[in-house]
Amino acid sequence: MLLSCENRRMPAHPRGRIEDVTEATEPVTRLAQLRRMTGTWLFVVAFAARIPVAMNVVGVLTLVTLVRGSVAEGGLVSAALGIASGVGGPLLGAIADRHGQRGVLLVVAVLHPLVLAGLVGAVYAELPIGVVTAAGAVAGATIPPVSPLMRARWLALLAADTRAGGRGVPTALGYESMADEISFVGGPVLVGVLATTLGPVAPLAASAAIVVVFVAAFAVHPTATLVHAGDHEVADAVAPRRALLTASVLLPTAGMLAMGAFFGATLASLTAFMEEAGAGESMGLLYGIMGATSAVAAVLVGRLPARFPLGARWATGFAALALAGLALTLAPSIPVIAAVFALAGVAVGATLVTLFTIGAEAAPAGRLATTMTMLSSGIILGQGVTVALVGAVAESAGADASFAAIAIAAVAGLATALAFLARRARLN
Repeated sequence: MLLSCENRRMPAHPRGRIEDVTEATEPVTRLAQLRRMTGTWLFVVAFAARIPVAMNVVGVLTLVTLVRGSVAEGGLVSAALGIASGVGGPLLGAIADRHGQRGVLLVVAVLHPLVLAGLVGAVYAELPIGVVTAAGAVAGATIPPVSPLMRARWLALLAADTRAGGRGVPTALGYESMADEISFVGGPVLVGVLATTLGPVAPLAASAAIVVVFVAAFAVHPTATLVHAGDHEVADAVAPRRALLTASVLLPTAGMLAMGAFFGATLASLTAFMEEAGAGESMGLLYGIMGATSAVAAVLVGRLPARFPLGARWATGFAALALAGLALTLAPSIPVIAAVFALAGVAVGATLVTLFTIGAEAAPAGRLATTMTMLSSGIILGQGVTVALVGAVAESAGADASFAAIAIAAVAGLATALAFLARRARLN
């Protein structure tokens, strides 16, 4: 996304004043400075507004599997939602570049909940699977792309800080990576709690309510006007689009695809396993064990020493996930799953933050937001495709056989890490 920022003070906001960074007396180096600039309310609404992205794939998988009694159909519909989200997110971002964020966000804040309601109705009305899948795709295409749009606001707000030598942008992007990770792994936990206590439709109802309230609040926040419709950076300062197709950008994107495949294989195989055990509604709770340790790791990964470089972290993380997949394949049981998920979550959190960091460092000039969108979309696309494939395997060969897909996805991620390390060794 191409951004610009006026050198003026934003109007006061009832939830927190927007301080113009161009008037700051010192460069931004800490998260607390960002909070003082924007107010706490922006952090609240931006975090809450991104949760539906993480809830919807798992929520749809749970709903369709439980109501229609088919893991394969659940995987197919959730895959359609995930793939459409991965494609629709960048398109909505491009529309926001041209017409402004506020209008786009307000439209999807109304449209997406309506489509979710139609999807739920189609599932319960036992309409043909093609109709349900199409509804899932429309739901995915209308998911608000809050994370990349929030990153775009930070880039606009902190443009002057970057010129002054501050670390506002990496500080903000580090927070965004952590928030994405916490929401991405916390969403399934929320799905599990709601489905277990209130029924399979409750997670999607909650997701719709979050969109209506928090996406709308995110849309009307004063920072939305920092990114001006139709404005572009100086052409010389923006790398050509082909720069996004270099190995330095595509390798971490491939790593994110593999991580998404790991998530998809885990969700589909765990759903099938818990369905066979007669406890399908509790799938999200068990998955949440990995979410909890992953969130802690995402917060703490910045404390790892510099002598443990990013490429090595990438490879180590996927190697650990491959071992986790092997353990689940050899001994699938609820106690083993719980223990493995607790350990695997540490690798998931550390690896995701590492990949976002590598992607940010590799982003071509003026293409940071686009690069971030590619990385985020990689997770969603990888998860969506794998959920459908592994769901079909689980239905035909049983849940135990489907656990092998977790190890395969992790090995694919390890291959991307080794390719990255080999390329870096050649360049050095």
